[in-house]
Order: sequence, then structure tokens, then C-alpha cells
Amino acid sequence: MHDAVVIRSGLAQAVVNRKGAELIGWQVGANDLLWPRGSPGWNQTCPLMFPSCGWSESSLVEIKGQYYPMPVHGFISTQEFDVVFNSESEVTLEASDNEFTKTMFPFYFLFRISYKIVDSQLNIEISVTNKSFSAFLPYSIGIHPGFRWPLLSPHKDSWRLEFEKSESALVPCISSQGLIRGNQRKLSFHGRCLHLNESLFQNEALCFLNANSKRLSLVGEKATIRIDAPDARHWVVWSLPQQDFLALEPCTGHGDIEGRRIPFDEREYNVNLAPGEEQQFRVRFEFLQHED
Repeated sequence: MHDAVVIRSGLAQAVVNRKGAELIGWQVGANDLLWPRGSPGWNQTCPLMFPSCGWSESSLVEIKGQYYPMPVHGFISTQEFDVVFNSESEVTLEASDNEFTKTMFPFYFLFRISYKIVDSQLNIEISVTNKSFSAFLPYSIGIHPGFRWPLLSPHKDSWRLEFEKSESALVPCISSQGLIRGNQRKLSFHGRCLHLNESLFQNEALCFLNANSKRLSLVGEKATIRIDAPDARHWVVWSLPQQDFLALEPCTGHGDIEGRRIPFDEREYNVNLAPGEEQQFRVRFEFLQHED
């Protein structure tokens, strides 16, 4: 754990790994809320997504007429971050472009992230700065937390997702390569709530594109995990069969559309950050335990 930083507030603590600046632990009292790193099925906990979200066709992106490799959700999770600030309840880490990142993404950037814990809340603030003096910086960004599901109860189907606002029941189908297909499937909403079960994820993730909601809550019989993401455009909800986690992913971008490769710097959902400019992406997790 020498590469991890622990922050605390009251009965809560969070653990942040220097590699990828990944949140690898979040506990409130006796409640361990995140999927443990290195577990079978999915071996991550809460990776960051940058400069791409989702899958790129053939794991390649076209930038200014050249093709570059682009891993799923980008490469930021592979980078070693420097700790630039650390107190009992807060840590700030940063990473920037280097020779390795330029083999995939020929742009200059500074990526800074702060985690601040306040009792049962965990605030995450990310800023991206365009270090170039002349070129725009195109990117998408997001965070991919996997929460234990079920939590404090043995039954997954006793849980529901509660959206801040009404959302379309039609979500795109996802190909076996992780690309967004042209056809859709229909979900069974009850007002703003979607009742959960494993069968929802038999055909890949649920992608709520251009969502109305900036808040999404995972609600069970005994507890709620609430995520506020005021800068997100989309929500992705994902799990794997017979795995006890649910990923709730606020993000600004999404995977490629099947059969329609668009140059990376022409993706309409990308942020295009002007030279010298900085932009934030903010997320807050909150744990609420229900009274008996």
C-alpha cells in the first residue's frame, strides 16, 4: 500500500492509488462500499476515463489523418500520478502528457484530481488543462466506480436505480465489441425508478445518452448510494453475470457508433478545450444508511 494514500473524516475513509489516481477503497463506518480491486471477473474498482470513454472501433482513433491505439476508456488509468497535496481528509494528484501518452494521443495536457472526504460524502474534482499554446485539446472524461451489489441485503432484485429526472426507456443496444448499435431496447421504468436484476446486463451495459439527470441513486432496503455529477452528459450502468458489483459511470463521452468511424477530433460530444484553458469535471458520492 506504499503507492496508496488514505484520507479520513469521522468514521469514513477513502484509499487512492497513485497508479491511475484510482479510488480503490471507500468505507463509511463498517460499510465497505466499493468492489475490491483484483477480484475475478473485473479487476478494477473505480478507474478514471480520459481522453476517451467507452470502446473505440478496433481500439484505434483517427487524429489528423493518422491512426493511434486507444484502449477502452483511454489511458489515464495506466499513468503514475504525483501527489501534489495531502492532508488528513484530502489528496490531490496530477499527471501530464509524456512520451508514452503521445504514442496514443498527440496533445499536451495536465490532468489533476482531488479527493476530499467529509463524513459520508466523498467529493471528487477533476480539472483538465490544455498546455498547448496553439492547438485545441479534444477529449471525453468520466469515472467508473463499481459499487458492491447487493449491499447490506442478500438480494440483488431488492435494489433499484432512482434517476433525478425522467429518462427515456429506450437505450441503444451494444455490440460484442462494445460499440453502440443503431437499434434499441426498451427498459421497464416505474416513474423515475428502474428495478434491478442481473438479466438487465446480459447484453452489455445500459447507456443513458444525453441524460436529463445529474443525480443517480442506487437504492436498497437498508442503504442508498447517491452520485451527483453536474458536468456529466451520459450515464452508463454495467455489471457482469454472477458478479456482485454494479458500475455507475457518469461521463461526457461514449463509445464509437458501429459502422461509423468519426475522427477523434471531430466527435461532437468531445470537449474541445482552447489553448491554455482549464475545465472541471465534478462528482460527489454519498452513502445514506436507512433507519430501521
